[in-house]
Amino acid sequence: MPERPRVSFHTLGCRLNQAETSTILKSFVENDYEIVPFSEPAHICVINTCTVTEHSDAKNRQIIRSIHRKNPEVCIAVIGCYSQMAAEEIKKLDGVKLVIGNAEKLNLVSYIEQAQQRNTPLIINSKIAREAFTEPVFQQDNQTTRAHLKIQDGCDFMCSFCIIPFSRGRSRSRHSQNITDEATTLIAGGAKEIVLTGVNVGTYWDDKKTLVDVVDMLDQLPDLKRIRISSIEPTTLSRSLLIRMADCHHKLVPYLHLPLQSGSNTILAEMKRQYTRESYIEEMRSAFEQVPDLCIGTDVMVGFPGETEIEFEKTLQLLDSLPFAYFHVFPFSERKGTPAAKLNQKVHSKEKKERSTMLRELSQEKRSSFYQDFIGKIRPVLFETPKMAGESVGYTDNYIKVCLPEPLGAELTNQMLPVRLLEYQKDVMAGQLV
Repeated sequence: MPERPRVSFHTLGCRLNQAETSTILKSFVENDYEIVPFSEPAHICVINTCTVTEHSDAKNRQIIRSIHRKNPEVCIAVIGCYSQMAAEEIKKLDGVKLVIGNAEKLNLVSYIEQAQQRNTPLIINSKIAREAFTEPVFQQDNQTTRAHLKIQDGCDFMCSFCIIPFSRGRSRSRHSQNITDEATTLIAGGAKEIVLTGVNVGTYWDDKKTLVDVVDMLDQLPDLKRIRISSIEPTTLSRSLLIRMADCHHKLVPYLHLPLQSGSNTILAEMKRQYTRESYIEEMRSAFEQVPDLCIGTDVMVGFPGETEIEFEKTLQLLDSLPFAYFHVFPFSERKGTPAAKLNQKVHSKEKKERSTMLRELSQEKRSSFYQDFIGKIRPVLFETPKMAGESVGYTDNYIKVCLPEPLGAELTNQMLPVRLLEYQKDVMAGQLV
């Protein structure tokens, strides 16, 4: 190996994967590796994978093959959910030297040298434990704006379409002191907003501490400006969380991502979701009544087996009637090993595509309506590192993307400033510093 080998990272999938990649990256820095952008030549390339759909699996393979074609000498390490589920399949791909599942992926750096010395791929695919856990905490400077903080992993809900309980294991929580330790280092590195991530964060439970306790603990940390919850299941949303969102002195922002999946009780029952259409509506309306200026987004699935035109119309009507700010739309993807894969009444791919298009168009209308409700108002905006010279882009507390016409760019990076919202322009709100 060279004196200071170069390593690049590519992350697919959820914010939890992003948080874990950040931890792994820091472990390489601690071991004197040079981190380079994914587009640049490297000695080692780490792919943190997703396996939530068949499309995700195909994308994983496509990226691995592309990397090998561009640089046949690179050591490719494939980690994460796809590795947990399909290690034997992955090891057959050219260029792959190391395959690590979710149980050991944070220890990736300790396996690299061993893998590079082998003639065949090294596979590490340990059983995932169910106990509460800790994660390594690394000091690192120049952390900007928003940082993802993993507090929970795995899931016990066992929705019929979902592979996650198999790829990530059953629900378990991170020890609260370990969470505080990492949050403190992230803030010391410059982070102003912390996004709490996990598979099912609302089920957090460590030594009688709940998600509310984690939020209150982070609220006490000096120099932190915001706390955001990435996504939370409707049945785990407590009134205590809403009270904190509504409190202008608390750092928990008025934002919720509440997965819906379907507006049909028949389909929700087949999905083995733990709520009904009516209970979801009640949860959402209660949240809006308690939290001023609340932004709620959701996930919705189309084409689940048995979703007739009538069932789809129920979803469409529900999404249209409730004050969502946006929704992510996913066509049903059959996952081998899940109960939904055995269901009959498959929906044709053309029908799934048409339904997805309808919902995405409605989502655009919802986003436009939500943004326009705030025209003329002043909101705090946390500005991010500009992706282009002269950019000044950030997000309000309730997740409105804001762009300033003034080309201040890097001058505003990681500052939270009051901005008057002026005009909605293609998914972005034009604003002016107050």
